[in-house]
Amino acid sequence: MNEVIKKDRDLLIEGSRHMGLNLSDQMNDQLMAYLNLVEKWNRVYNLTAIRDRDEMIKLHFLDSLSILNYVNVKNLLDVGSGAGFPGVVLAIVKPEMKVTVMDSVNKKTTFMQQVKSELSLTNLNVVNGRVEEYQPTILFDAVTSRAFSNLKNMISLTQHTLQKNGMWLAMKSKDVKEELEAFEKNQYTMVPLEVPFINAERYLVQLKKEVF
Repeated sequence: MNEVIKKDRDLLIEGSRHMGLNLSDQMNDQLMAYLNLVEKWNRVYNLTAIRDRDEMIKLHFLDSLSILNYVNVKNLLDVGSGAGFPGVVLAIVKPEMKVTVMDSVNKKTTFMQQVKSELSLTNLNVVNGRVEEYQPTILFDAVTSRAFSNLKNMISLTQHTLQKNGMWLAMKSKDVKEELEAFEKNQYTMVPLEVPFINAERYLVQLKKEVF
């Protein structure tokens, strides 16, 4: 293992343990292989504006892992996945969960399909298209998103994909407090997230479909 990869792996392990997560060696290996693919493809396809590997680990990988303990479902849809955050990360660390990642940009879904193939992620499904036109054969237990849209639009555009007792899990920054003014307090739960090495407010907003 070269020094760069060892340093990155140590940073990932330290950050995940800081959040109380003890990932297996295989999971860490897959996450590092995923990081290498993001870096490689990013040179040509501009999948993410973040180029530094350390920053990718902090702002993409650890940020995605920060919601792991709140995703206790069998079937998850990640909308506007981009390069696969958080969906691909969750698929790696929760192999028992079926994860569908979706994006309307072809180069991004092509990349995620390559990740699925190279990492043998049999629990990952990749869909290219717009979610408002998506008709899944089985409705999802939860819908998550990191940078897809504001909460009202997220609910409006994805509610047909969610089963009646399902839940939205929206990853948000401090700006979400303004978005939540459009909701009643009994319609949501806002959970502060601690992402190691990041000096920024991060939240998970949980909304139950049955409330709407």
